[in-house]
Amino acid sequence: MIVVGAGPAGSTAARELAASGARVLVVDRAEFPRYKACGGGIPLRTERLLPFPLESVLEDSVHRLDVAWRGRYRFVRDSGTPFAHMVMRERFDTLLLDHARRAGAEFRPATRVTALRQDAGVTVEADGFRAEAEFVVCADGAHSPVGRMAGLGAGIAECAAWEVEVRAPAERLRQYRGTSMIELGFRPWGYAWLFPKRDVLSFGVVLPQGQANTMKARVNAFVRRLGLDGCDVEVARGHKLRFRRGHEPIAGGRALLAGDAAGLADEFTEEGIFYAIESGRMAARSLLGALGENGSLARYEADVDRDIMPELQAARVVSYMFYGMLRHIPGPWMFASAHVPLLWDAFFAIQKGESTYAREAARVPVLPGAAAWLMRRRA
Repeated sequence: MIVVGAGPAGSTAARELAASGARVLVVDRAEFPRYKACGGGIPLRTERLLPFPLESVLEDSVHRLDVAWRGRYRFVRDSGTPFAHMVMRERFDTLLLDHARRAGAEFRPATRVTALRQDAGVTVEADGFRAEAEFVVCADGAHSPVGRMAGLGAGIAECAAWEVEVRAPAERLRQYRGTSMIELGFRPWGYAWLFPKRDVLSFGVVLPQGQANTMKARVNAFVRRLGLDGCDVEVARGHKLRFRRGHEPIAGGRALLAGDAAGLADEFTEEGIFYAIESGRMAARSLLGALGENGSLARYEADVDRDIMPELQAARVVSYMFYGMLRHIPGPWMFASAHVPLLWDAFFAIQKGESTYAREAARVPVLPGAAAWLMRRRA
């Protein structure tokens, strides 16, 4: 097996394949450890997917959510116990890759795939390198050039994000320990964030693709509003997110897409690490099964459609409802969000793995229709 991309999806697939006795080669265009643009927030439920602890790479664990709309209507919700962990992706991803290598996977860094051929198996080519295998896992991120070579992923929706790592004074780092800040008020949807890390504060914004050229200014404004604009910025980088909304092809021939390449991120939080790891596990199971089923990867897409897509679709409904209300009645909606515990109690339960988006959305049968109507309207 060849796995392209050593992020959460690729390393998880590689670890599970190798642990089952398969020969696995992981290739990545980067040397590891490498910086990865990402807010670095991991839902607590992610721990349940992994057979090893994460303590060695945790920067913080958050239990408070500090929410505002354009600096107004601010409120704080406390979940009592952590609902998410904070990591720096270079350390987190290296941990996952290390476990894949311990399981027996081979790793080839600094390898940019330039060609992919499929026939009775797959052939992957890079500069001065060629490898053959039964199947290929394209876990090469939201741009997924190898996924495109395989003819997969067409039609998956996209948005954009921008992130900066700010080296704040020690007293400001202490101020935000255990707290995620969310700034709302972007149209038609989107949010800015502050996520606490051990030595830096991660700021960012996620917006529709058409507003990518405004992201830097909006993050800078958020940093300035919090009085941190004089601090050193260690890293500033943009990245793309993808959202699979229907039955866009993510498996075919001898290839499949996993993680960001498959658009497996939820549209309420824009979080995808949980789904990347889950899809890596699914990919490994499907590939092992395909070895004895005439090479068919149909099971993988069916598994994703059955087990992941209902969650992503429910998250999208929640997102439409939430942002639709913000567009039309921001003040009353923020007041209701602050004083009615239902929304954030459900959010915390989902992040902790005590509930699901689908289960929470089903509690409000009129939600899908109301959400669609709100997002169709124009302010």
